[in-house]
Amino acid sequence: MRTYNRTAKFITFLLLSLVLFTSCSSYVNLNSTQAYFKRADFPLAYQNLQLQAPNLLKAQGPIIMNYDMGVLARLTSQYTDSNNYLSNSERLIQEAYTESITANIASFLVNDNTKEYQGEDYEDMYLNVFKALNYLHMGDTEGALVELNRSIEKQAFLKQKYEQYEDRVYAYANDNGLDTSSGTTYATSFATSALSNYLSAAVAQALGEANTVHYASNQVRHAFDSQPGLYPFPLPSEASLEEQAFPTDKGRVQIVSFSGQAPVKQQRVERVHVSAFNFAKIAYPVLVGIPSRIQAVRITISNGKSFKLERIESISNVAIDTFKAKSELIRLKAVVRSMAKAVGVAAYDAYTQKDNEVTFAEELLGMIFRIANDVSEQADIRSTHFLPAEAWVGYIDLPQGNYDITYEFLNVSGKTIYTTSEDLAVRNGQLTLAEAYCPL
Repeated sequence: MRTYNRTAKFITFLLLSLVLFTSCSSYVNLNSTQAYFKRADFPLAYQNLQLQAPNLLKAQGPIIMNYDMGVLARLTSQYTDSNNYLSNSERLIQEAYTESITANIASFLVNDNTKEYQGEDYEDMYLNVFKALNYLHMGDTEGALVELNRSIEKQAFLKQKYEQYEDRVYAYANDNGLDTSSGTTYATSFATSALSNYLSAAVAQALGEANTVHYASNQVRHAFDSQPGLYPFPLPSEASLEEQAFPTDKGRVQIVSFSGQAPVKQQRVERVHVSAFNFAKIAYPVLVGIPSRIQAVRITISNGKSFKLERIESISNVAIDTFKAKSELIRLKAVVRSMAKAVGVAAYDAYTQKDNEVTFAEELLGMIFRIANDVSEQADIRSTHFLPAEAWVGYIDLPQGNYDITYEFLNVSGKTIYTTSEDLAVRNGQLTLAEAYCPL
């Protein structure tokens, strides 16, 4: 009896340790940073994240740490630091992708939480948009156009990336005799970002690159026409910048506003039938949207002019759509992994049943196998924390001078729930970026 109690305690400790390791190893508490962020107190949010950075780096890796620092740095007008952080994140995402292509497929049998976070495609794509906006704030229009072109190139590469990933999962399953009939894949609808192409047209027009303006403007229209599920709102009336000549006797103020917070990952759990008495647990991440209170953005210029911005992109819609394709492939990978584990449990059961008597130790080991198999299946729900959900745009041509611009973020009833302002210096023949963000 005493031996049994010691064994039971050992098992309890073992399983508790396993649960803690598999479910909490990537957790980091950013509640204080998020509290400042949601109040739009970006300087305090950035300072707080700087204190949390070592914990964030240890728990979730350098890609997330650099990305989060880069996003908050730009919201405090530290554009050079922001681009340095975002460039580090971009480099690490590319290195992780290159390694995953050459890595042995057997790594699919490892719980995703045990691997370094590799970044998501929507994070990688919008990273360059934020770097471009930083360059515009610093007056480097050519640098901005380079970053926007990178974002557009990444969009064109998405389909190929998913096809490669899918082929590798099926190849491993087939080579090892594992059934994948319960697996499904999703063909992403997203192929073209209206936001990155709109900004590309705006920057190219300031640089006098007419061909790029024409192409990018057409791509904005194509994004709305070919992806109605991702753009369920009207095409902005000023989306075709090629029809509006860039002024020489005035300066152009390009206005970009962001609102809301991007979707978050949540774990989804299913059971896959393996045999008459054997079910395998699978766990995989899905993106879930966060409702935003902002339904309109009104701009007021100190010269008395006032107008509303137009929605150009739902970053939330694009993120959910692009990740859904990967989510289904992660689900398929989880099915393959869980089935392989279940086969191992079944083989052990068959071995022990050869004996007329099964010892307590053998029953105990079989129980540990089953519980460990179930507990170790935890979805990887790591992601960056401060992406916006919606993007709004507009522009105005103003005589040279200094202006104050006020942003009012309105709810569904037209009530202003957040206001901010900034000073602008407008110069004839130049492009000036005005930008604001409301995380509500």
